[in-house]
Amino acid sequence: MFADIGAAFVQTFTLTNIAMICIGLAIGMVVGCIPGLSVTLGIVLMLPLTYTFDDAATAIILLLAVYVGGMYGGSISAITLNTPGTNSAIATTFDGYPLAKKGKVKKALDTSLFASTFGGLFSAILLLLCAQIIAKLVSNFTSVEYFSMGILGISLIAGVSGGSLPKAIISGMIGLLMGCIGLDSVTGVSRFSFGLKTLKYGIDILPAMIALIALTQVVMKLRDFKLAGGKLDDANKIDKEGLTVKEAKSILPTCLRSSGIASVLGAMPGVGGGVAQFLCYNEARRTSKHPEEFGKGCLEGIAAAESSNNAVVGSAMIPLLTLGIPGDGVTALLLGAFVLHGITPGPTLFTKQGVMAYTIIIGLLVANIFLAPFGLALTRAVAKIVQVRYTYLAPAIIMFCFAGAFAATNNTKELVLTAAILVFSYILTLLDIDNTPLMLGMILESIMEKNFVTASMSYDRDYTIFFRRPISLVILILTVVLLVSMMRLNKRIEKANAEQEAEMAANHQKFDAEAINETEHNKWGPRPARGGTDDSEEDTEPKSDSDS
Repeated sequence: MFADIGAAFVQTFTLTNIAMICIGLAIGMVVGCIPGLSVTLGIVLMLPLTYTFDDAATAIILLLAVYVGGMYGGSISAITLNTPGTNSAIATTFDGYPLAKKGKVKKALDTSLFASTFGGLFSAILLLLCAQIIAKLVSNFTSVEYFSMGILGISLIAGVSGGSLPKAIISGMIGLLMGCIGLDSVTGVSRFSFGLKTLKYGIDILPAMIALIALTQVVMKLRDFKLAGGKLDDANKIDKEGLTVKEAKSILPTCLRSSGIASVLGAMPGVGGGVAQFLCYNEARRTSKHPEEFGKGCLEGIAAAESSNNAVVGSAMIPLLTLGIPGDGVTALLLGAFVLHGITPGPTLFTKQGVMAYTIIIGLLVANIFLAPFGLALTRAVAKIVQVRYTYLAPAIIMFCFAGAFAATNNTKELVLTAAILVFSYILTLLDIDNTPLMLGMILESIMEKNFVTASMSYDRDYTIFFRRPISLVILILTVVLLVSMMRLNKRIEKANAEQEAEMAANHQKFDAEAINETEHNKWGPRPARGGTDDSEEDTEPKSDSDS
């Protein structure tokens, strides 16, 4: 173990890997900052470029740097525009934007950067210390347990995706069916191809990810841009009053508590930063000495939201590296990247590719360390990107997406498949069906099918083996328990969001009423009298001829 870690340190600190970390952080901050784009888009766009890399670890380090930079970048637009650049930055708007409206944009951004760096480092160190231990615990897993883990992964993603659980489950099942298209991995029989040569060998993961995530988001953003009359809000001017040392010390307990909670949630497959941010924000407000300040520009609120979503980055890698199960939607993309680069995540990763595994982990740790200076240097410039007219930005993104789809196999059929999946994905979006379970279903299909067939053949088609093996039974029970708890948790979050929206609406109404009263007062109220007298009515009365 220690020999692998030492070799990984040497391999990580090469000029190429350090350069990839810097490039990835910059790209992640840009795609995370622009509303309508996301971290997943940045990873999907960079994935085709990694095909030319000789070292698979360098490719994964680049994608992880995009992940780290994007999670922080989402807070930039959340603070300056009240529009989160990523779903994990929604809670940042609660206090980030009110603080920016007070003219303290720099303080809000510095708080976000400090908390993001703290949370990222916390989870990366946790990953480095615990990954090997968890890998040893699951080293005795067989095909039975791996199939059960597949059920756990896809069901949990479905449980936290969107507001409708039935729609999310339908999306996951569609993904499994789409993953079955093409040749059977065991028998070689063609399935669901309908005689089309384009579908004969199935749907490649990369074009599907590009269509489901990147292109769908661009199309939706273009639609919203059109409905808004072709206008984007201007970024607020960034002042020079940043976070002080005293303020940084005051939010440390919040960062520590939120990072710990988010690390636990992130290590659970399917939870992700979307859930963690709300739980940590509510916990910070519950334990704060001044809960009434939350929602009005409280630094603790920003720290709780940002430390939590960045802490998820490292902890979500724990189930991915040790079990081969994605921790959230972004790590589902990373799972695809692992497969494309010939890396097999799971317990054998640390025994057969130990140096590779620790190089990836240490690369993530270095990316979080570099986030602080990069954020200080680039935040002001990146914040200006949100002012770019989207009609100029969208065509460039679409061009890169289709170029990436073509680069997957250098076959024009991928362009046709990408366009077809885009249309299908857009229809699902209009029906309010989330694409995340669909994408994960496609990725997990081959893993689940292979292990299911292997288990059934090994035990003479005795399907009760999934319930008779203790570990598999525990995993299936855990699946049901966590799914139910996630449903209850989603209801709590929806209730909290509704209360927050109602409170914000009441504040807006109060503000509007005060503005109207002030306007009426200025229009009809008394004016200062001439000649030093307070009797304004006498001063405004027209003089008679006798007075003159």
